[in-house]
Amino acid sequence: MKKTLLWGTLGLAALGSWAFYPRAAAEPGYMIVSLRVTNSERPTLVTISPSGEETKDVLNTKTKPVRSLQAQTLAKLNELRNQGWAVAHVTSNGGYVQNANNPALSPDYFFTDNYLLEKQ
Repeated sequence: MKKTLLWGTLGLAALGSWAFYPRAAAEPGYMIVSLRVTNSERPTLVTISPSGEETKDVLNTKTKPVRSLQAQTLAKLNELRNQGWAVAHVTSNGGYVQNANNPALSPDYFFTDNYLLEKQ
Protein backbone atom coordinates (compact mmCIF):
# COMPACT_ATOMS: atom_id res chain seq x y z
CA MET A 1 0.00 0.00 0.00
CA LYS A 2 2.79 2.41 0.91
CA LYS A 3 4.70 1.60 -2.29
CA THR A 4 1.59 2.10 -4.41
CA LEU A 5 0.93 5.46 -2.74
CA LEU A 6 4.59 6.47 -3.25
CA TRP A 7 4.57 5.53 -6.96
CA GLY A 8 1.21 7.21 -7.46
CA THR A 9 2.47 10.42 -5.84
CA LEU A 10 5.65 10.38 -7.95
CA GLY A 11 3.57 9.79 -11.10
CA LEU A 12 1.29 12.72 -10.30
CA ALA A 13 4.31 14.94 -9.59
CA ALA A 14 5.85 13.98 -12.94
CA LEU A 15 2.61 14.70 -14.82
CA GLY A 16 2.16 17.97 -12.94
CA SER A 17 5.66 19.16 -13.79
CA TRP A 18 4.99 18.40 -17.48
CA ALA A 19 2.54 21.32 -17.47
CA PHE A 20 5.45 23.71 -16.84
CA TYR A 21 7.65 22.20 -19.57
CA PRO A 22 8.81 24.97 -21.94
CA ARG A 23 6.78 25.10 -25.13
CA ALA A 24 7.94 26.20 -28.55
CA ALA A 25 7.88 29.95 -29.03
CA ALA A 26 4.84 31.35 -30.76
CA GLU A 27 5.19 32.43 -34.35
CA PRO A 28 5.97 36.14 -34.64
CA GLY A 29 2.82 38.04 -35.40
CA TYR A 30 3.95 41.17 -37.28
CA MET A 31 4.44 42.02 -40.95
CA ILE A 32 5.33 45.26 -42.77
CA VAL A 33 3.89 46.44 -46.07
CA SER A 34 5.56 49.53 -47.52
CA LEU A 35 4.63 51.59 -50.60
CA ARG A 36 7.79 53.29 -51.94
CA VAL A 37 7.57 55.94 -54.65
CA THR A 38 10.35 58.10 -56.08
CA ASN A 39 10.51 60.10 -59.28
CA SER A 40 13.61 58.20 -60.46
CA GLU A 41 12.36 54.61 -59.98
CA ARG A 42 9.16 52.71 -60.56
CA PRO A 43 6.84 52.51 -57.54
CA THR A 44 7.20 49.34 -55.52
CA LEU A 45 5.21 47.59 -52.86
CA VAL A 46 7.58 45.89 -50.41
CA THR A 47 6.30 43.19 -48.06
CA ILE A 48 8.46 41.96 -45.17
CA SER A 49 7.09 38.74 -43.71
CA PRO A 50 7.39 37.68 -40.04
CA SER A 51 10.33 35.43 -40.97
CA GLY A 52 12.20 38.39 -42.51
CA GLU A 53 11.68 37.50 -46.17
CA GLU A 54 11.29 40.54 -48.40
CA THR A 55 9.22 40.56 -51.57
CA LYS A 56 9.04 43.48 -53.97
CA ASP A 57 6.14 44.02 -56.35
CA VAL A 58 6.59 46.70 -59.01
CA LEU A 59 3.28 48.51 -59.32
CA ASN A 60 1.62 49.10 -62.66
CA THR A 61 1.56 52.78 -63.65
CA LYS A 62 1.29 52.46 -67.45
CA THR A 63 -2.30 51.29 -67.75
CA LYS A 64 -3.41 52.86 -64.48
CA PRO A 65 -2.92 56.44 -63.33
CA VAL A 66 -0.39 57.18 -60.60
CA ARG A 67 -3.19 57.98 -58.14
CA SER A 68 -4.18 54.32 -58.29
CA LEU A 69 -1.01 53.35 -56.38
CA GLN A 70 -2.94 53.63 -53.15
CA ALA A 71 -5.73 51.54 -54.66
CA GLN A 72 -3.21 48.82 -55.55
CA THR A 73 -1.80 49.02 -52.01
CA LEU A 74 -5.30 48.74 -50.58
CA ALA A 75 -5.93 45.65 -52.70
CA LYS A 76 -2.78 44.04 -51.20
CA LEU A 77 -3.87 45.00 -47.67
CA ASN A 78 -7.32 43.49 -48.26
CA GLU A 79 -5.69 40.29 -49.53
CA LEU A 80 -3.63 40.08 -46.35
CA ARG A 81 -6.69 40.89 -44.23
CA ASN A 82 -8.41 37.83 -45.68
CA GLN A 83 -5.41 35.80 -44.47
CA GLY A 84 -5.91 37.00 -40.87
CA TRP A 85 -3.77 40.16 -40.74
CA ALA A 86 -4.95 43.52 -39.41
CA VAL A 87 -3.36 46.96 -39.73
CA ALA A 88 -1.93 47.97 -36.35
CA HIS A 89 -0.10 51.19 -37.29
CA VAL A 90 0.40 53.43 -40.34
CA THR A 91 3.17 55.96 -40.99
CA SER A 92 3.81 58.20 -43.98
CA ASN A 93 7.07 59.88 -44.86
CA GLY A 94 8.08 62.09 -47.75
CA GLY A 95 10.79 64.50 -48.75
CA TYR A 96 13.66 65.22 -51.08
CA VAL A 97 16.96 63.36 -51.47
CA GLN A 98 19.98 64.14 -53.64
CA ASN A 99 20.10 62.18 -56.90
CA ALA A 100 23.14 59.90 -56.44
CA ASN A 101 23.51 59.19 -60.17
CA ASN A 102 23.28 62.82 -61.33
CA PRO A 103 23.94 65.26 -58.46
CA ALA A 104 23.59 68.27 -60.80
CA LEU A 105 19.96 67.40 -61.45
CA SER A 106 17.19 68.47 -59.15
CA PRO A 107 16.76 66.32 -56.06
CA ASP A 108 14.50 63.30 -56.14
CA TYR A 109 11.17 63.42 -54.38
CA PHE A 110 10.14 60.31 -52.45
CA PHE A 111 7.34 59.17 -50.24
CA THR A 112 6.66 55.98 -48.36
CA ASP A 113 3.58 54.64 -46.67
CA ASN A 114 4.39 51.98 -44.08
CA TYR A 115 1.73 49.63 -42.72
CA LEU A 116 2.49 47.50 -39.66
CA LEU A 117 0.26 44.42 -39.74
CA GLU A 118 -0.55 42.24 -36.77
CA LYS A 119 -1.67 38.59 -36.92
CA GLN A 120 -5.16 38.15 -35.52
